[in-house]
Amino acid sequence: DRISQVSATLLDVDHQIMVANSEGLFAQDRQIRTRLAVEAVASKNGENQTGFIGPGAMMGFELFDTRVDPAACGTIAAETAVKILRAPVCPAGVMPVVIDSGFGGVIFHEACGHSLEATAVARGNSEFAGKLGQKIAADCVTAIDDGTMPNEWGSLNIDDEGTPTTRLTQI
Repeated sequence: DRISQVSATLLDVDHQIMVANSEGLFAQDRQIRTRLAVEAVASKNGENQTGFIGPGAMMGFELFDTRVDPAACGTIAAETAVKILRAPVCPAGVMPVVIDSGFGGVIFHEACGHSLEATAVARGNSEFAGKLGQKIAADCVTAIDDGTMPNEWGSLNIDDEGTPTTRLTQI
């Protein structure tokens, strides 16, 4: 009864890739992605809070046969919005944070991943430009870039230069 608005979006992409260069490289790939995004808004006394879930995979509509239940996604988004609406105010300040393996990759990607992308580094638009071979993180940080996991969001057969993707571990 607290849900005042719901928005659902379906993404369906069939991306055909061809990379050819003057050095004789010719590579092709087909990337099929499907994603459901559900956002629910809970309201009470003029306050609004949002719950969101956005599962997706590198696969077609079989996503809904094997991984994603749209009705359950709506319930999760609504329950999240209501839970946040009823939550006490979060304390501010410096405090320790524990990042789990699920959402931790997203946090790492947003905080550091975009800056580590070759296009940003090559153009000098990154704090990591000019630091190839240098230590850039604490000893407790291990970054794994694995583009080979079947059907996972972000996995590819080839990268933008036509090179087959691999699992890269940087300690």
